[in-house]
Amino acid sequence: MSEEEVIQYLSNTPEFFIRNADLLESLTLPHPVNGKVVSLLEYQVNLLRKSTADYRAQFERLVEVARENESTMQKSRRLVLAGLTCSSLDDLVVIIDDMVREDFDVSHHTLILYGEFPDNAVRSHKLEENEASLPHTSGFTECFCGALPDNEMNFLFSDSASSIRSVAVLPLLSRESGTIKKCGVLVLGAESKSAFDKDKGALFLQYVADLLSAILLRLLP
Repeated sequence: MSEEEVIQYLSNTPEFFIRNADLLESLTLPHPVNGKVVSLLEYQVNLLRKSTADYRAQFERLVEVARENESTMQKSRRLVLAGLTCSSLDDLVVIIDDMVREDFDVSHHTLILYGEFPDNAVRSHKLEENEASLPHTSGFTECFCGALPDNEMNFLFSDSASSIRSVAVLPLLSRESGTIKKCGVLVLGAESKSAFDKDKGALFLQYVADLLSAILLRLLP
């Protein structure tokens, strides 16, 4: 009798082991972990334990994701509400200061708007055709995580640049009529290299950049 025939017979005769319980108790299999011979019952128990552990790990991950989603929703809500009350570029600076401190908990940040804004406290920089000060930073149209060249770090963070190990670049853009216009940039700096690792996802950062861009466009003269 072939294995296929045995499998087919047992599948078609589920009461076989009920009628032959002594045979079931005498069957042995190698342990799934250490390879030692164990009874079929113990083998099944070990498989159930492993399945239970796998399901528990999946459940814990789902709980973690749910908490992360709730946190993201709360951060987004605070930013949207703050944006609705924002009436000037100086207000935007305050909102970003609060957001960086409360939601990102990073030690350094720089907000730069492209153009000239003489009547506001916001830092500004006029982009040239052959941009020299921020060639990498100003070139991004999507969020970037990782490291920037030293000369740009010095321009962005001055004396603090040497202590920063990773950055997140949030470009502030207008995409009206499908044309991208660069309006400014928010750069977050962390003293930990892993805080804004280039391999990490930037979905939430991009969402924040889009929200800030919408707020900024409402305030620009």
